[in-house]
Amino acid sequence: MAQPRIRPVGEPRPDDRFRTCIAGLDERMGGGIPKGFLTLLAGPVGSMKSSVAYSIALHAARGGARSLYLSLEQETEGLLAQMRSLGFDATGVRSMHVVDLASVRKDIADDRADWLDALCVLLERYRTERGCDLLVLDSLDALYSLVTIRNPRRELFAFFQRLRGLGATVLLISEMAMDDRSFGKYGVEEFLSDGIVHLRLKEVEAAQVTSVRKYVGIVKMRRTRHDSDYHPFLVTPGGFELVLE
Repeated sequence: MAQPRIRPVGEPRPDDRFRTCIAGLDERMGGGIPKGFLTLLAGPVGSMKSSVAYSIALHAARGGARSLYLSLEQETEGLLAQMRSLGFDATGVRSMHVVDLASVRKDIADDRADWLDALCVLLERYRTERGCDLLVLDSLDALYSLVTIRNPRRELFAFFQRLRGLGATVLLISEMAMDDRSFGKYGVEEFLSDGIVHLRLKEVEAAQVTSVRKYVGIVKMRRTRHDSDYHPFLVTPGGFELVLE
């Protein structure tokens, strides 16, 4: 007879989490990302960070959550077209909102503004006007290109605290080089975050062909018993799924 699993004190229940919707991964991290967490989604170019984040936000919205995807890199129409090509169609999902940099600039309306502060003020306004249960910021590196950060530890601590004050679950997309061991540009983001989902690429040689395979691992997730292995994952017509041996 299987022994019942004893849940550690303080560990969120599955209904207090947002699923990653990567088939096989949620079961290895207690059911998903705990609600209210700030989580880095880190990896190199081509590792599907934006697509995974969008999928999480869209599935959450279909389940009744209010999702806001803030893209500081792509225009809204281009992003939506890209996601539709992967099978993530938000048509008719009223609680899924996508905002791009052009819209943000228009809403801030002051190019001289302190962007970290101005963005937080704008997000607080969005939360009041539209509601926000899950926020995706794509990406931290695009945001950094708009600001001058002189004291990363102090300024990013204050920024992360402002994001926590939204009362939303936040996914922060972070760019990494393929051989990088730091999950954020300034080396403090990984300590300030509650969780780190690492998407990585690996070259695999077979015969005379070299292919690039995608892997995902949970580096950090507070209050959660999680698998620490990296598993290959595939993009399928239904979304994403782990390749398990």
